Order: sequence, then structure tokens, then C-alpha cells
Amino acid sequence: MNKGALLRWLENRYLARQLHGRGMEVGALWRRFPVPRHARVWYVDRLSHDGLEQHYPELKDSILKIDLMGEAVQLPVRPASLDFLIASHVLEHLPFPLLALQSWYEALAPGGVLLLKVPDKRFTFDIHRARTPLAHLLAEHDNPKQFDSHAHYADWVENVGGKNPTAPDFETEVQNLMDRDYSIHFHVWTDEDVQEMIDFTRQKWRLNWQPTVFWCAHFYRKETTVLLRRK
Repeated sequence: MNKGALLRWLENRYLARQLHGRGMEVGALWRRFPVPRHARVWYVDRLSHDGLEQHYPELKDSILKIDLMGEAVQLPVRPASLDFLIASHVLEHLPFPLLALQSWYEALAPGGVLLLKVPDKRFTFDIHRARTPLAHLLAEHDNPKQFDSHAHYADWVENVGGKNPTAPDFETEVQNLMDRDYSIHFHVWTDEDVQEMIDFTRQKWRLNWQPTVFWCAHFYRKETTVLLRRK
């Protein structure tokens, strides 16, 4: 085991010790976060197992079984009923991430924790994309009609797919992804942006949760890792 893998293993062991009782992981796909044996966890995704295999053909035969179908911003649970929630590499896939954070907070019981892992654009295929500012998220949150699906997919095709917008098949590729409702990274952030989002939920929305872990992206950890505990 190399140094980076060892450090990630040790960090995940520490994080797992914060997970107790009954919880849920959103969008685990092919890699579930390791939880303690005494914890009860349900796995939820927006598509069925067969639907996920069709959506992600490159992961066929690797996708794990789910327990429940549901949208990340509207989990099939009662308010304040979960002791923990895990969302690893999920937030960036959601058109309305602030709505997700609010929903996840409401799903947690007092003392419950949200384990959040968000890829830092500087260490991923999103490196050439512009960071999504909080003001942009707020504008779309306050007026969902402002969410420009085409613009997000076009940005993906250009800056992740590397296709020139003037190419004859550029719009065809964009439309194909939109027709499939393909789960791209709609938004991209750095550590600083994730911190700003969390601060906003606490200071402006008065969500009463406290970061007990905030690990910035690093050479072996290409994501921001946050553990938020609801008071």
C-alpha cells in the first residue's frame, strides 16, 4: 500500500468511527463508504440497479445493489430520522446543491452527521472549467427557471470532453447528453467554495450544524472532506 492509499485508509477509519445508528448513503454506485459493523445503512439512488447499469455502461457488473430509489434532494425518509448521511462525490452532480444540503440537514436527527466528499476541480477532469460561485447557486435556487441545462451540458462537452463549440457535432453531443439526462458535474468547486456554501447555510439559513472535520484537498486526497454534526 502506497503512502497516499494508507493515509486515505486511516482517514476513512477515523470518519467511520463517527457513524453510529441508522443512516443512508446517497449515490454510492460501485464503491460504498466503509461503515462500522454496528451501523445500519441503506443505499439510495435515483435509478434502479438496471437503470444505473444502462446509465453507466462503463461500470456494468460493478454497480452495487440499492435498497431504495429516491432523489437526493427528496430522500424517502421522515424528517430528523437519520443518525448519519453519506454523500461522496454526489453534490456536484445535482442541479440544485443548496437544496440538497437543506434537505440532508432536515433528514438528520439531532446529533446526526453528514459526511460530505466533494471533488476539488484542481485535481480532476474539471480543471479547465470555471468555478461555480455561490451567487450563481443562489440565483438558481431562488428561481429554478434560471437553471440553464443546455449551458451546463455545453460547458461539460467543451471543457471536459474537449470538443470545440464550433464543431459540426457539438450541439448533437450536447443534446444527446440532455436527452439521456446524463449525470454530469453540473457545478465545480475548490475547498474555498465548499467552505463558503457551508458557512452560508449556517449563517444565512441558520442551519444548526457544526463542521467537526474540514479537510482540504491534497496530493493524495483530491476532494474536500467535511463532517457536519447537527446540534
